[in-house]
Amino acid sequence: MVKFTIFDDIFQGYSCPTPPSINTELIFHPFSCLDYLKRGVCNSSCGVYKLYGSNGNSFPAYCDFQSERGTAWTLVMSWSHAHRALAPFRSASFSENAPVNENAQNWNLYRLSLARMRSLQSHSTHWRATCSFPTHGVDFRDYVRGNFKDFNIVDFSGGDCKKVEFVNIRGHNGMHVTASFRQSTRSWGPHIDSRYRGCQFNPTAGAVSSEDNFGHYWSFNPKFRCSKDDQSTTQWWFGGHL
Repeated sequence: MVKFTIFDDIFQGYSCPTPPSINTELIFHPFSCLDYLKRGVCNSSCGVYKLYGSNGNSFPAYCDFQSERGTAWTLVMSWSHAHRALAPFRSASFSENAPVNENAQNWNLYRLSLARMRSLQSHSTHWRATCSFPTHGVDFRDYVRGNFKDFNIVDFSGGDCKKVEFVNIRGHNGMHVTASFRQSTRSWGPHIDSRYRGCQFNPTAGAVSSEDNFGHYWSFNPKFRCSKDDQSTTQWWFGGHL
């Protein structure tokens, strides 16, 4: 069974600087960033690597090998708070095909196609969401991570308490708890509703009315790192552990 741990230095985290794109020509066909880590050919450098989809076609994708030890993450979506109202980020669920700049990774307007997400999902055990990763890396503040086996966030629809491995919203922490998730086709992008009190994780102290976290952002809180200002960014990743 794949297990993650929250390290003793959880609140220090690890920063992953944005390097130039890496043109990696290899004889194997990596389907996810984890394949590079398993082969030991990534040199722990974060950046753009060549991956292959289930259809056999290659595509560029951003890999993070540094923020969580022994783990590789592939970026599937990133957008700035200034673009929060655009449909691929506000109202499109993971199960919808709404690609944005999928061949030109950037932090402000980026989303993979459904086919690429499905391919990555089939080679991943976990998912996570981060806030302003280019600035803060991962220090486990305003962060959530889950296991696809416990909670398949791609195919989830509706509103319900769903299990996560770790979640932090505005300094409220939860480990192996349920949190209030929302997602609906053509209505809600994936997000947590932190005003809802019915789940084990309760970040209502300091929340604003109907506060959305990690997506949708119909109602947002500037005290939450992803929605601090228009330059703030939100990221979703699929990945796995060695």
